[in-house]
Parts: sequence; structure tokens; C-alpha cells
Amino acid sequence: MSIVKMKFASVISDHEHLDAMLMASSRSGLLHPELAINIINEDNGGKVLNEENNYSDYLNNLKNLANSIGLTIKEREDSSKSYSKEEIESFIKDLSKDIELSSCGEDVLLTEDDRKALDKLSECDFEALHSCQYMHFDFGRLPLDSYKKLSYADNKTVETCILHSNSQYHWVVVATSNTFYGDVRKLLNSLFFEEIRIPNIDVHEVISRYEERLEDIYAFCLRNDELYHLYDYVTIMDDKDYTLSGFIPANKEEEYRAAFKDIPVTIKLEDPSERPDLKAPTLLKNNRFFEPFEMFVEMYSLPDYKDFDPTVFLGITYCLLFGIMFGDLGQGFLLFLGGTYLYDIKKKKNKLFGIISRIGIFAMVFGFLFGSVFGDEEILVPVHQTLFGTEHKLIEVMDGSYTMILLGGAVAIGMILILVSMGFNIYKNYKRKAWGELLFSTSGVAGFIFYSYVIFAAANMVLLGGNVLTAPFIIIFVVLPFICFLLKEPLTEKLEGKPMTPKEGWPSFIMQGLFEMIATILEYVSNTMSFLRVGGFILSHAGMMLVVMTLVGMTGVAGPVVFVIGNLFVMGLEGLIVGIQTLRLEYYEMFSRYYDGGGKKYVALASVR
Repeated sequence: MSIVKMKFASVISDHEHLDAMLMASSRSGLLHPELAINIINEDNGGKVLNEENNYSDYLNNLKNLANSIGLTIKEREDSSKSYSKEEIESFIKDLSKDIELSSCGEDVLLTEDDRKALDKLSECDFEALHSCQYMHFDFGRLPLDSYKKLSYADNKTVETCILHSNSQYHWVVVATSNTFYGDVRKLLNSLFFEEIRIPNIDVHEVISRYEERLEDIYAFCLRNDELYHLYDYVTIMDDKDYTLSGFIPANKEEEYRAAFKDIPVTIKLEDPSERPDLKAPTLLKNNRFFEPFEMFVEMYSLPDYKDFDPTVFLGITYCLLFGIMFGDLGQGFLLFLGGTYLYDIKKKKNKLFGIISRIGIFAMVFGFLFGSVFGDEEILVPVHQTLFGTEHKLIEVMDGSYTMILLGGAVAIGMILILVSMGFNIYKNYKRKAWGELLFSTSGVAGFIFYSYVIFAAANMVLLGGNVLTAPFIIIFVVLPFICFLLKEPLTEKLEGKPMTPKEGWPSFIMQGLFEMIATILEYVSNTMSFLRVGGFILSHAGMMLVVMTLVGMTGVAGPVVFVIGNLFVMGLEGLIVGIQTLRLEYYEMFSRYYDGGGKKYVALASVR
């Protein structure tokens, strides 16, 4: 439940073993590389490895040629041999020439029916057809009506064979002697014959001739293309040391060293604090329950490597708020069942399924406390009476006397969460030694004191009838915090040993600060009132299910169908809305107080292209 500790790793080899070093690091799947241009500076005098990469073009050419003959290249782990650039270019040239000979002309776009007929004709051997000295062969499609007229022609001058047919055409090969070819062509043209040129070479022959070597050369080019992409991360030091640098998880140090056991390299490891010029990547590590909630953290922004991981707090509060707003034992069970099946059993990669299973548990818990099962508000009454000794249910959501309790409870939960968020902000700034933000900001110590006092004063007045809004308390817990808010920047400058006088002058600064004070008060009020939606959605969900159950009672024999459809509709609509609103509370009312984000995602070298 933290950010994984990193080490800055530098692997050094000579030019002879450079490619082996790069492949070993890539296959380890541990290194988050740093571009060479980020490593080079005036002090180390490093250089970038500049190599022209022709292999990307070779790969594109090979793919295009294979696609043109309908060949799917099967990727191999490695090639059987090495190829020079001259050998690769010569192979591409020969393959292009034979593919051109096997084509039917650039102006003809072959349909599936054309290809079927052409495959049938290939049984006669294309080269043999072209090599006939006294016979001429034409291939193409002929409308069905035209073919009937062709049958009336003199059988001594022309012979036809149907290769393929559909509802509109016959695909035919027409054979005639050179003597009558001119007359036959005129006849075919008058019958709307659409010629398809007979290739010089059968495409199947081309595939069988080139497939094995094509796949081998493709594997060689693919490996070298990957290597050339890795060259961007290589720094040349002292014109002889080729260095690959980046970050690895600290607990994977031995595993990373083992990846180079057969290669003569030197490995240097440093703490990220020793490289302040580079930003360490962030890799989150949470237990099985909270891991899916990393998705929400990444959607907002990963934490900086030096900060803390908010995933656990987000997971707890998200489940809590969603469960309260979507409290239904039956519907929560379906969410839990569906999410668990997709995420934990079927092993789907989408973390949203994992989140659905977790919030389903909390929806079940609060559904039990609210006494709601698929909208039925009476089925759990005996259970509540037995367990809690109540007259009816523990919490009567639809009872008007509970409305203010639910709304007040929602606001109280919001106040507590805002205070906890302020506590996180104080802790974060303490770690950063940002004393100004820690002491004087609206989410720092001053803000915590002010907000806590307002909550205490309001609770004391409402619940106990007391009054702590006296002059001494107001001066200490309201006036002084607001002075801190107003003078935050000058006071921060003073703590840092800088002049306290604002650049724009005191009159302008005070006037601007007063307007900001009004905004601050409105911000506290709006942040607190935002949590009213929690209580509102409790009532909204119960109201929608009341409508469904009313319709069930009105529809007689169709009641079970209405019951199922109604529950599914509420689950889909209400679940989506509540999920979004809960995320809004997380981002705007809590994250905005203590979380900055701005982290760089950890991406292992094997995934870099």
C-alpha cells in the first residue's frame, strides 16, 4: 500500500556487447529507461548514439509485399542467420518482381469471386498457358445472358470453360487459335466481356518459394529494429563506454543483475535522491482489495515518487460513499457477483470490474442496514427486530422523520472527510518541508483549526444547546486563521528569510486578499454542502425502487417481469450516476485539498517502442 522504492541503474558495456546488453535488459522487463539526452550534461561529456535505422523501412516493405499476396507473416523468436543490408534489399527486389508477375494488373481490383476463379485456373499452370505458341487464352467474367450468345458461336473457332459462377456472371477461360483471335476478341467485346489478365506466375508458387526466407528475414529485421529503438537510451561516455540508464524497483536488484550473468557489463546502482536531475517513475503497490482503485488515481494523475499513495484512502471512502448512496442488499449482491466473476474469476484486465465487486460489498452492508432487498423494504423487518430490538427497521429511509437525520449525517461524514483530507495535506507538506503551505493555507494547520472550530461550534449548538461563539474563541479560532490565510504569502516569505513586503504593495495586496477571503468562506460552505448529495441519493434510490415496487403491485401477473426490468434499470441508471457523483466528491472535495499528482508512470523497457 505504497509507492515502490526505486534504484537508478546504469549498465555499462563496450560496443561489441552493446546489442546483447540491450536485449538482456529488455527481456528482464525491469528497467524504466531514461533517454540519453536526459543523461547528457556538460559535466559528464556524454554523447548520443547516432545510428541510421533502415530496418523500419524493410519491415514495412516486407509487410506490404506479404499482404499483396495474402500471406500472413508468422513472427519468430529470432532469425536463423544474420543478413546484410544488401541481401535484404536484393530479396525485397526479387520478391517485388515475382509478385508483379503474379498480379492481374494494377487497374483490376479482384473480388472474392475473381480470386476463386483464378485459383481454379491456376491448376492449368499460368506459365504453360502463356508459353503456347499457336493458342491464345483469355480469362474474365461474362454476364449470364452474354454467355448464352457466346454458345452460338462456331465451336471450331472458340472453346470456353466455366470456372466459377454467381447470380450475375460466369467466370470463363476462352481458348482460340491465333488465326481466329481477332474475330473472337471482337465477339467478346460485343458481349461485354470483362477481361482479367492471366498472371505470369501463380501466387501460390510465389508464396511457397519465398515464405520461409521472408519470415526469417522479417525476424532479423524486427530484432534489429527493436535494437535501434533502444539506441535512443544509450549514452556514450569517454568514447568507449556504452551506458544504458534508468530506474528499477529496489526489490528487483538481484533479478536485474542476473539478467546480465553471461555478458561482460558493469552495473552501478544509486538512490534516486542522488540523481536530482532526473524524475523517478511511480509504481503503485497495493493489496488485492485496493489494487483496482489505482485506476481512479491514474485517471486523476499518479502521485510524484516522493509523495504518498492515496489509493487506500480513496478506496475506503469511495466504497463507503457509494454504499451509503446505493444501499440495497440484493442489487449490491449482483454488483459483487458480476464484478467478482469478471475481474477475479475471468481475469479481465479492466480494473473497473474489480471496483464494481468492491462497492457491491458496501452496497450490501448499507442495504442490510436500510432493510432494502431489491426494493422490498419489509423483508428484513423481522431480522432487524431480532438483531437490533427495533420496533420496525433500524433506519426508515422513506420515513419523513429520518430525512433530516440522513441529510445531517451526510454533511457530518463530509466534514470528517474534509478534516482527514486536511490532515493528509499537513502531513504531505511536512514531508516536503513546505512550512508556509503547512501552517497558513486553507487546507493547512490554520484551515484545520478554523474548520474544526466551526464544526464543534455548530455541533455543540445543535446537539447540546451550548454556545462557544464567544469573543476569545472567535479571535483565536476564526480571526487568527483568517489573518494567516490573508498573509500566507508574506508570512511564507518571512519563514524563508525573504522580505515580507508584497511586490504589488500592501494596499493592493490587502484588497485582493479580502476578496480571496470571501472566496475562501464560500469554498468551505460549498465543499461541505456538496456532501448533501450523499443523503439526497439515499432518498433518490429508495424513491425509484418505491416506484418499481408500486408498478409491480399494479401489473398483476406481469409483476415479476416488471420487478426484474425495474431493478435492472435502477441498477444501471442509479449505479452509473452514483458512481460518477462519488468520484466527483473524491476529486473535487478531497483530492483538491491534499493531492497534487504529477507523477511519471513506470514503464518497463520491454514495453517501450
